Amino acid sequence: MIPLFLMYACTKEKNKCVESMIEEFIDANQDRGFTFIYQFEQDGETYTIFDNGIAFDAIANVINAQCQVVCSYGGFRANNDNPCTRYQDAINQARQIWPD
Repeated sequence: MIPLFLMYACTKEKNKCVESMIEEFIDANQDRGFTFIYQFEQDGETYTIFDNGIAFDAIANVINAQCQVVCSYGGFRANNDNPCTRYQDAINQARQIWPD
């Protein structure tokens, strides 16, 4: 496995906050069968998706570079207070960054 600092060395923006969240997520979610981290760009900003894949009704959070949840998607709940409508096209084009 490539160390995280090497994996992100080539990204445009080195963001310690997001890198720390990614490391914590990986440490907490060792089952790589359904757990993924994705990234996408929209309007010049990079967003990270943390999908723990715990259950078919789980909601994945989209985090901005300031480590704020900008929206959530997935699951069967119709009452998502923060849907990702604005980001949907970009989410569909997100690249998987973990596991590699």
